[in-house]
Amino acid sequence: MKFYTDILAIIIFIVITLLSSSIAIYYQFDQVYALPIQLSLSSISSHSELANINSANSSAFPYPSRKNFKVYPGYAIEPVIWSLTLPSSITFDNENNMYIAEAGFVYGGLQPIPRILKVDNETGKVSVLVDRKLNGPITDIEFYDGKLYVSHRGIISTVDRHTGLVKDIIIGLPSTGDHHNNQIAIGTDNRIYFGQGEATNSGIVGEDNFEFGWLKTAPQFHDIPAKNISLTGQNFVTINPLTAEANDTTTTGAFVPFGTLTKEDQIVPGDIKCNGCLLSANLDGTDLKLVGWGLRSAYGITFFSNDPSKLLVTVNGADERGSRPIASDTEKLYSIDVSNSSQFGKFYGWPDFFGNAEPVTDPKFQSKGSDKSLQFVIQNHPSVEKPLIEFEVGAALAQIDFSFPTSTLSSSNSTNDFGLKDMAFIAEFGIMIPTSHLPWSLKNQNQEIVGQKVIVLNPQNKSYSDFVSLDKPDTSFRPVGIAFNKNENTLYITSISKVEIRTTLPNGNNIGLSEPSPWYYPNTGVIWKVTKTSSSSSESN
Repeated sequence: MKFYTDILAIIIFIVITLLSSSIAIYYQFDQVYALPIQLSLSSISSHSELANINSANSSAFPYPSRKNFKVYPGYAIEPVIWSLTLPSSITFDNENNMYIAEAGFVYGGLQPIPRILKVDNETGKVSVLVDRKLNGPITDIEFYDGKLYVSHRGIISTVDRHTGLVKDIIIGLPSTGDHHNNQIAIGTDNRIYFGQGEATNSGIVGEDNFEFGWLKTAPQFHDIPAKNISLTGQNFVTINPLTAEANDTTTTGAFVPFGTLTKEDQIVPGDIKCNGCLLSANLDGTDLKLVGWGLRSAYGITFFSNDPSKLLVTVNGADERGSRPIASDTEKLYSIDVSNSSQFGKFYGWPDFFGNAEPVTDPKFQSKGSDKSLQFVIQNHPSVEKPLIEFEVGAALAQIDFSFPTSTLSSSNSTNDFGLKDMAFIAEFGIMIPTSHLPWSLKNQNQEIVGQKVIVLNPQNKSYSDFVSLDKPDTSFRPVGIAFNKNENTLYITSISKVEIRTTLPNGNNIGLSEPSPWYYPNTGVIWKVTKTSSSSSESN
């Protein structure tokens, strides 16, 4: 009898051990992939249904602190949703439900599932609307005419807000490289407008693209111009990271695959699905048109609140990296009139003009880290359009949105007024030294914070000031998304993640990385809400 008792005890012990292991494995899986989300009950809803969402370990996912913020007079900031992983954009439908895009991709290796979450306005319940058929990164979501329009790598899609059904309307956009198709604006002409980023920093595929990861898997990818161009035959010799041979080198020209030589007068054909351009299409994706080209990375885009014929577009300056590093290139803001399509197709300079439409041959763009003098890579440039405003080097402008005049408010919220009418609000992700810029790129060598804020801009007189900024350096505030909720007195800011540039793994063991790398931390994304608290100082800028 004792024998059978012992056997039973052993079996029970094994079962308990297996169950404990399964529980431990499941818990670990949940922490890494399920990504528990925190919400501010007072900010979204007081409904008890939020209790389950708000049950994550408070020490692991603490309430984000507001103490380090400097906020424009008359306004206050508070966290609404946190413990997100790579949130990039939010939007609201006509029933005031919130939708949050989690990008699903950043350079540095963090690649969770791209998805769109829905926060129910009535119950506060958070659900996954869709986590299939989306390519990371999701760079923007916009609600329009009952649908969500989604900009995700290489594709513009619509998503049914009730079922999560994804329908691709524009495909084949050249987004394999450094930058992707970005923020969407929908005009009163019922057309979609969006920026398409470039494949490389300044026209040449090089070692920096290998470090970003895409050259390893797409060695034939390169920048595609919007129109036919004639090359100067500039070529660049670099280490060849695609082979295991020691000290192997290769030579690469502009607008061609890595390791491909170019010659003077060589013609590169243009394509409507181009890099470094601004595109427009009907709401169903048909009639794709070129609005402008030579825009290095047109990230943010919105229509003027008081003039639906004009777009305001944020464009990222070139980085000091790669085979053709560009120093001292500013961030830019362009005003583009789209009222007459016959005026479409203007040239904005990239990859041969930087700053205030200045030639790359200007000595100020020469990097101290390069011994090759900068020359044009394209012959016979069209005339170059100048930016409306330049911003500091490395600020990394992201999404943009306008405050709204009282006339745009719904009748049920006719007294709702955020103030600062017809002002533009721009997110600045911030500099990433040394992966995007070298230390000497800064005018003030002692400057600790570049970007990492939201600015408020008067487009009429071109004046701007900080709206939400940091008092002290803080790697956890990296704003990329901006969205006004037209049904509330609120501005929402999407901070994608805590981000550091690391040379070692963050495990305390000093294990070195092969090169400095951007390190995004999961569960550190936050949606911030800014509200007006008084009328003082809120009507002028």
